[in-house]
Amino acid sequence: MASSSRPSATSAPFLDSLILPNDTMLISQNGNLLGLPTSPHGRRLALRFDSAGNAEYHEVSRTDVLKTIQTAARNAVHMRDIRKLDNVFSASNEPSITVRQQVILVNCDPVRAVIMRDCCLVFLPDGADSLISHLKKNFKQHVGEAIAFEFAALEAILATICRVFAMECEKVIPLGRSALDKMTKDDSMMGELEGLRSIKNAMSTLEAQVGGMRRLLMSLLENEEDLHMMYLTKEIYGSQTRVALMANNILNTESIVMLKLDAKRNFLLSVDLSLTLMGTLLAMPTFIVGAFGMNLNSYIQETDYIFWIVFAVCIQFVLVGYYVVVQFLKLQGINMSWKY
Repeated sequence: MASSSRPSATSAPFLDSLILPNDTMLISQNGNLLGLPTSPHGRRLALRFDSAGNAEYHEVSRTDVLKTIQTAARNAVHMRDIRKLDNVFSASNEPSITVRQQVILVNCDPVRAVIMRDCCLVFLPDGADSLISHLKKNFKQHVGEAIAFEFAALEAILATICRVFAMECEKVIPLGRSALDKMTKDDSMMGELEGLRSIKNAMSTLEAQVGGMRRLLMSLLENEEDLHMMYLTKEIYGSQTRVALMANNILNTESIVMLKLDAKRNFLLSVDLSLTLMGTLLAMPTFIVGAFGMNLNSYIQETDYIFWIVFAVCIQFVLVGYYVVVQFLKLQGINMSWKY
């Protein structure tokens, strides 16, 4: 995490500076193991926003979150609700917003948050420097303008997610366009197919995330009248439209590439068939030449101009036979032309 995003000693005096040796462990600066983020009692670094929009860094586990919520309302949530906020479910969970007594649980990758009436806990993924800056900016903007903190925090989180998806689109779409332009203009396309395939996989993942987020927002707009004032649906719909158009462009370019490859393959098959036919027709004159070369007395060699007659017949046999076979195949719908 960048130095600008590290928590200060005044905002979180009980925290040490965190060192992240890998993606699965949290270790404090003095070497104590804080726990695995995916274990039942593991701690994760979270960003806590208060009702004024100020942010502090906290290390919390699922049990700590459950106890914090239950202090506001007994039996408001269960551990199964908190379990959805774990990173281990990031690839399998559909984006969801769970409303419970005194709490709103937001599970929208890459942001997972717990919203209460006076504070909000946002769990930070790895490499979340840009995400933190957008969260702080949106919380300051929305909390100062809203009456209810819960809706302001929810709107700030959703605005951040929409902005993250828009930034991902701005990164992936230019790469896809440049790859498509290069493939449509260059004949050496085989090496570019692997790069296009990786871009297509990234586009598919982004399209799934944006589609899930759009379905979530549409569901909220159908059930919550207060959320109609948000601008989020139009923004996420624009991102989804751009991703869908880019995915269609990739599919169309793949179809064009496959058509070009099929045309080259058909051309090679046509050349191979032509050469095979010529070899077959030349086999008959070769047999005649072999027959004349045998050590037998046939008296044919005494006939005047017999050599030129046999030579002309063999040449005409090859040419006429090739023409007849080509015309027959053409009537059957098989083009033997060498033009590409």
